[in-house]
Amino acid sequence: MYPKEYFLDRFKSDATDDLLHRYATADLSDEAREAIHSLLAARGIEGATLQPLVLQARKAVYRKSNGTKECDFCGSSAKFSALLDEGQRFCSKACLRNARLLEVAEEISPEEVLSHACRIKNSPCPECQQSSSKTEVRKYYRVWSAVVLTEWTKRTHICCHSCARKTNFGSVVFCALFGWWGVPWGLIMTPSQIFANIAEMLSPKADPAPSEELLQAAKLQLAAKLYKRRALEANA
Repeated sequence: MYPKEYFLDRFKSDATDDLLHRYATADLSDEAREAIHSLLAARGIEGATLQPLVLQARKAVYRKSNGTKECDFCGSSAKFSALLDEGQRFCSKACLRNARLLEVAEEISPEEVLSHACRIKNSPCPECQQSSSKTEVRKYYRVWSAVVLTEWTKRTHICCHSCARKTNFGSVVFCALFGWWGVPWGLIMTPSQIFANIAEMLSPKADPAPSEELLQAAKLQLAAKLYKRRALEANA
């Protein structure tokens, strides 16, 4: 464990924006966090001035592009039908919307997010309205090809274990029918997506605690409500 003085010397030449980004987003030791806090205070950023800038730095993370041909939100292929926005690439309007909602969600407390995620988990499945298993975020994978064009996606939906398995089985059939017809990526990605769906089908039922994916889904739902409420207030 390094002392605070080590981090003071290490970070002292960093730009203020870099210090704010590190303070807001990095997993820091207490000594490193105290050192950055001291450096920012020496530059006049402390107290009531610090928190808004930290919040802004957290929101800025969702505006960064990964610099590839994949969706900056979900990681799916976005090479041929990309939606571009402020230097970022998305595979759909839904992913663009979710990326922007995550910025709003930074204003929501972790306790509120956890409470909402637990409500979702213990509610009936939104697809079949049954309570045979805990509701969770489930993944399914698809790929389609047309000669030289191949697109593959990873999608999620909130449902019970039974509904998830039905969707994964349907996705296996979809991949088997429409995935092979591209060279070379169709031949490469089709077995990969099929095996990913099978792995999801064989996965155990959800744990009692909300997963990280469900926490994010809960965060997005709360952010959407907050965004809508602010829009209504602005138009009132």
